[in-house]
Amino acid sequence: MAAKHCKPCNALGLTPKAFRWCTECGEALCSECTESHKDLNMSRHHHLVEIDKIPETINLSNNCSKHQHLPFDYFCVDHDVICCKECLLKNHPACKNITSIDLASKNSKQSQSYMDSQEQSRSILEALEKLVNNRKVNCSRLDQEETKILKQIATIKQNANSRFESLKDSLLKQLSELKGKYEAGIKRQEKDLGDLVTSTKGVKEELAFVRDNGSDQQAFVSIHLSKPVLDEMECKVWQLIESFEDVSLVFVENISKGKNTDLGSIEMKETPLSFLFIPYKQRQAQVPVTGKRQISSFTHLYDIDMKREKLDGVTGITISDDNTLIFCDLNTRKIYFCDEYDIYQSSIKSSFEPWDVAAIPGTNMAVISGRKNPYIQFLDIGRRMITKKVKLEQSGSGGIAVTKR
Repeated sequence: MAAKHCKPCNALGLTPKAFRWCTECGEALCSECTESHKDLNMSRHHHLVEIDKIPETINLSNNCSKHQHLPFDYFCVDHDVICCKECLLKNHPACKNITSIDLASKNSKQSQSYMDSQEQSRSILEALEKLVNNRKVNCSRLDQEETKILKQIATIKQNANSRFESLKDSLLKQLSELKGKYEAGIKRQEKDLGDLVTSTKGVKEELAFVRDNGSDQQAFVSIHLSKPVLDEMECKVWQLIESFEDVSLVFVENISKGKNTDLGSIEMKETPLSFLFIPYKQRQAQVPVTGKRQISSFTHLYDIDMKREKLDGVTGITISDDNTLIFCDLNTRKIYFCDEYDIYQSSIKSSFEPWDVAAIPGTNMAVISGRKNPYIQFLDIGRRMITKKVKLEQSGSGGIAVTKR
């Protein structure tokens, strides 16, 4: 931000309001000093900018951010950083390639570094614009899905009697709560994106202003000051992409053949964001980038009715090729089976305390490990029976896993 008072007058103890800024001298000037500036041979061709036209977010100071009383006088080629006298003595005493900022900044507005910074800011803004649009599209889709679900609920209501009214209200409440929860999260994400857009535009405006109005030295300083800022913004964009998920709502109708106790449920589906953002420097180097996503949360959907079976310590669970859900209970010494709709079917006794169970891919078999007994048991899933056991040379088998090989 430019000074509010005339710098030459301040040196004389006066405080007239500044109206112009000299980009070469880095000084604010009042109307009288402006005219004098134009008359002097050495400053007659200096570029003067109206103070009111300088954006408040643009920093025109060439002083060191750590030692604010000292200007940036040097450039370390070895570390690619600008520095003042204090920084030079403290951080670069052994550096061999030190040059003056006047020499290093020559023609910097036409340099590749300046164009790279401009392109990096443009790339970030482009990515942010796409992310903002993605969030809006997601919100719009949630509205459409809500409308679709409401129509499905209305159709079921027409074929049901009055006792379904209370169940319908409960379902609508669930829908509203789920939609509201994720809609609020998307709104927060949109705010974060808006803040990043504002910050990135500020950097881009500063680079453009210095290109059009500043000196080479100021452009050089702006380039190097913007580098860590743009890199941090780029990192934040990447983190946002990694954390964003497209959320969908799906109505699952109750298809149980037994007595209807509910209309169905609203389920939430989260999928990773299908948006590829390659940081500018990696795009320059043509380095292939693949994102990695990790499971960050689990959502409870419903409970399984075990038909009075008592569970006292489930320690292992697996799903077979035909979608049979199988789990074992250490304390009851039982193996339990549920069909593809998660409806409990039956259970069998185990000779030992079962600790873990794993289905063998491509077969109708599973293997069961024990907690203390040194045996592996083979389970025929279709016939619901233990077919054989294999003794191990250890006191207990613990967890178990299988592969396709």
